[in-house]
Amino acid sequence: MKKKFVTVLLILAASLGLSGCNTAADDFTPAARPVDAFSDAHTSQAITVRGMVESVESRNVYSMLGFMIDYVLVEVGDTVTAGQTLAVLDSRDLELTIAQHRAALAQAQQTSENQLTETQRMLDDSERALNAGTNIHIVGAEAQASAAAAQVRLLEQNLADALRDYTEGTDPHILAASAAKRHANAALVSARTELENIKTTHANVLTLYNAGAVSREELRQTENALESVRRIYEDLRISYYQDARTGFETAQEFQRRGIEQLQTSLNAAQTSHRSAQSLVNATRNAARQELEMLRGTVETAEILANLEHMEIALQILERQLEESTITAPISGTITAAIAREGAAGMGLMFVIADTENLRIITSFREYDIARVHTGMEVEITSASTGNTTHTGIIHRINPAAIVGSPVVEFEAEVLVTSPDEGLRIGMNARLDINASEN
Repeated sequence: MKKKFVTVLLILAASLGLSGCNTAADDFTPAARPVDAFSDAHTSQAITVRGMVESVESRNVYSMLGFMIDYVLVEVGDTVTAGQTLAVLDSRDLELTIAQHRAALAQAQQTSENQLTETQRMLDDSERALNAGTNIHIVGAEAQASAAAAQVRLLEQNLADALRDYTEGTDPHILAASAAKRHANAALVSARTELENIKTTHANVLTLYNAGAVSREELRQTENALESVRRIYEDLRISYYQDARTGFETAQEFQRRGIEQLQTSLNAAQTSHRSAQSLVNATRNAARQELEMLRGTVETAEILANLEHMEIALQILERQLEESTITAPISGTITAAIAREGAAGMGLMFVIADTENLRIITSFREYDIARVHTGMEVEITSASTGNTTHTGIIHRINPAAIVGSPVVEFEAEVLVTSPDEGLRIGMNARLDINASEN
C-alpha cells in the first residue's frame, strides 16, 4: 500500500508540473519525501556491479604492404569518417611496375585481337562457301527457323517470368498496387492510433478542465485537434477501401490476362518453329563443315586464357596500389596511431573506436541472474566523471556461465544510452540496477 500511495503522489506531482498551472513552487517541495521513501523501501532490491567502458565497435587498421610510409594524416584523438584517408604509403616503384604490366597486357590484347580477326575471316569464308553451295530457300528456312527459335525462347522466358511473378508475388504492377495498399493501410492504422491517442488526451484534458486545472481554451484546442484527426482518419478509410483495394484487384486481373495472352502467343510460336525446323535438316552436313572451320577458335581461347593470368596479375598490383592509401574502415575516433612517416607500413597502423556508442561488459552472480533481464535500465557512474549519472540498458545476458570463473557468473553487455558527457573508453564504471522493477 505504501508503494502504491507514493507512486500516486509522484504521478500527481508530474501531472501538475506539466499542466501549466500557476501553483506556487512551494507547493511541490513535499514531493522530495515520497522519492526518498521509495528509495529506502527498495534498497534491498538494488544490484550493483562493475565493469569497464569500451566501444561498441573498434577496428584495427592493418597494412600487409612493406612500403615506406610517406604521410600520416591523423593522430590520436582525431575523429574520422569511414573511407577517410589516414596515411599514404610510398607507391612510386609499384606504379612503374603497373605501367609495365599494362603495356605488356596491351600488346597481348593486340595479338589476341589479330588472331580473332583471322578466325573471323575464316568463319566468313566458310559462311560464303555454304551460301554458294546451298539452295537459297534452305538458307531462308534456316534464318526463319532461327528467328522462330528466338521468338520461342523469348516467349518462354516472358511466360516463365510472368508465372514466377505470379507465384512469388513479384510482379511490378502487383507490388506497386500491394505497396499502395499497404501504405494506405499503414496510414489508416497510424491515423486510427493517433485518433485513439488524441481521444485519450482529450479525455485527460477534459478531466483536468472539470477539476479546474486547465483553461477552456486548452480544452477547445484538444477538441479541435480531435475533430481534425477524426476527419483525417475518415478520409484515409475511404481512400483505402475505394482506391487502394480496387487498384490491387485490378492489377491482379491484369496479371492473369497477361499470362493467358503469353501462353497463347507461345503456342503459336512453337508451331511456327516446328514448321521452320523441318526445313533446316538439310543444312546439318554444312553445319558439321562449319564446325571444322571453327577449330581455329581454340587457339584464340588459349590466348584469352593466357591474358586472364596477366589481367589477374595486374589486378593484384592495382589492388596493392589502392591499399597503399590507408583509409578508415569505420567512422570513429583514432585511439592509437602506430604509423610513423618514414617507417615500414606493414602491420598494425591505427586503432579506430566508435566513441559515440559505448558499452560496458560486466557480469552478474547466479543469485542475481533471476532478477535481471535484457531491456532493464541501468544507472552508470564513474569516479572519473564525479557526480554525473549516466543511463543505459541491459542489451545482452549470456545464457551460460563464464568458464573458469571461481564463482558462478554470467557475462552481460550494457549499452550506454545517454550522451557520453565525459565517459571515456577504459574507464571503470559502477552499474546500479533497481531489480524491484523486474
